[in-house]
Parts: sequence; structure tokens; C-alpha cells
Amino acid sequence: MKIDKGLTEKVFKNRFGTKEQCLAYLHDQKWSAGYHFRKCRHTTFCKGKQDFSKRCSACGYDESATAHTLFHKLKFGIDTAFAMVYEIITNKKGANSIYLAQRFGVRQTTAWLFRRKEQQAMGSSKKSPLVDQVHADEFEIGTPQQGEQGRSHSDKKVKVIIAIEYRVGNDGRGSPEGYAQTIKDYRAESLKPIFKDHI
Repeated sequence: MKIDKGLTEKVFKNRFGTKEQCLAYLHDQKWSAGYHFRKCRHTTFCKGKQDFSKRCSACGYDESATAHTLFHKLKFGIDTAFAMVYEIITNKKGANSIYLAQRFGVRQTTAWLFRRKEQQAMGSSKKSPLVDQVHADEFEIGTPQQGEQGRSHSDKKVKVIIAIEYRVGNDGRGSPEGYAQTIKDYRAESLKPIFKDHI
């Protein structure tokens, strides 16, 4: 039986353990479809001032590999940023800003801002809809309020709907995908968007 172990921490460190490796990866991903300057749309370039940057031959604009990416204007090393992204994605508890600050030696505010920036970048493109059999359910997130039973409805709790693919056995398509989003209430109009956007 073939088991997909994914990108282990050891493999990740071997591929993205240095600043140069991270910049080279960004460079290749960013310009995989060819180079063009965003303003003048020129497509010819020469080597820029920094490693892995490109200078437009028409206007002379020098663009780094990190420009217009999640890693633009970092306040810490790009190798640390890559490691932080890996930690956020693979950590079962989501890796909060306190944990990230302690683990990577940055200020908590810096860790919080980068984590928020990454979460926004990871927003759904709606290009990978759920297929086949999909299970959907709604629930509330929040602690019990004073004078209320644990499962009582409360305006202080967050209402959420989740939809997840249901797969039996190994069908060769990897792990099932799912989407979740907050909702105002449990009326049909509030539930419809997740079906329309993601299924």
C-alpha cells in the first residue's frame, strides 16, 4: 500500500533551509510563466542588483523575488518565514502567535501580523470545488455563558458551517478536502453560499 507522508520536516529543511534556497524557489514560482513588468508590460530583463531579482530592460525597474508575494517587506529572514509557514500549516493546533514568537525568536506582534497575512493569502481561490459525496454540517464555537447550559445557543458564540468530502478507501486522490465559513444564522440563505462556492 502506498502511503503519502507529505512534506516531512526533514525534507522541508533540506529544500528550504537557507535563504538562497527560499529565494530560488520564489524566483522560479513567480516567473514560471515568463517575465513581464507590471506597469510597462515589458518582457525583456537583465540581472538585478540583488540575487534572484530582475531589472526591466525598458524602464530599469528592479524587482525582487519577494515583491508582490507573501514575503514582501519581511522584518525577519525569509528562511525563517518559510519555516513559519510550514509550522502554521502542519501544526495541529494552528500555531498561535505566542508559540511562533517563542519558536522563531521574533516579537509576538510580528508573528501575529505574519500569521494573519499568511491566512489571508491562503484564502480559497474557489478553483478546487468539493466533488462526489460531500458531508455538510453547522455548529457553534464558543465557551458556555453564565447561566446557560454548555450546548445552549448564544449570541456570543460563532456559528460555522463546514463541508467535507467523504472518501472511502484509497482512491488515489490524496486526503479529502473541506471548507468552513462563519454564518449569521441557520437559515437557508446563510447556508447556500458554501454550496454555491465550494461544492
